[in-house]
Amino acid sequence: MKNFKPRHALITVPIILCIIIAALSYRKASKTTRTDWTNYYWYDASGYYLGRQNTIDDEIDWTGYDEFSYAPYTLRELGYAPPNVSGNPPVPNEPYNPGRRLYTHP
Repeated sequence: MKNFKPRHALITVPIILCIIIAALSYRKASKTTRTDWTNYYWYDASGYYLGRQNTIDDEIDWTGYDEFSYAPYTLRELGYAPPNVSGNPPVPNEPYNPGRRLYTHP
């Protein structure tokens, strides 16, 4: 401890504070929700193309349906990502495996 001088404290304390602040900032940033910016092709529950390509948030705002499958619920729309759709009009490559499902709750 004889070699520890006040200037060492002036260097050590800010470094420790920077490490603590960075760790807290990383924890806060990792908990934020991420928006899905994928433009899905939307189909009704029977598999007919609705003529729309929207993000999840835009489709929820447009239709009022949501992604939650809590009872009671009725499947209303299926969303397929662009790599999973081909042709014109778009047809899903795997119709029984949609990327997103939107429900209504009567």
